[in-house]
Amino acid sequence: MIKIVINWSEPIEIFKPKKYNTDEKFIHHFQKFISEIDSPLLEKEGFYCVVAGSLTPEEKLSTVLIEESFGKSIKEKICRKKGHMREYRCIYKNYGDENIFIKVGIVESLNVGHSEEVYRKIKCKLIADNSPSCNEPCSVSDTLDIEIINTGNYNPLKK
Repeated sequence: MIKIVINWSEPIEIFKPKKYNTDEKFIHHFQKFISEIDSPLLEKEGFYCVVAGSLTPEEKLSTVLIEESFGKSIKEKICRKKGHMREYRCIYKNYGDENIFIKVGIVESLNVGHSEEVYRKIKCKLIADNSPSCNEPCSVSDTLDIEIINTGNYNPLKK
């Protein structure tokens, strides 16, 4: 049984995707924006969640994308992502007029060794539990033996 405690950050506001008139421009500016943020949280490995919606008058956020960044910083994972970019195109298409934010999840405790496989399984469990709209369903089937405790500002993720 894998047991993990993830401490989630306050949301970091990005921008409305449709500020840019194509998904390619949005992706370029999203990566550029992340690369220029001076946040120690983005320099760590862990998990990140893209959420959309509003923080005021009350927090109404929906989970859009969940990713992991084993072995590299979250900033590096986002900025070096290449290829299909299906997830980011999904954000542009479906959340273009909404405010988007990124939340960083740092591993507080983990009862097994850190590895890419363990992080992938945890990401799949987070996806299975929270149904982010821009993630593909995971092919990892062994998520039943994972217990995740989300702390900090984890909303809209399940505790």
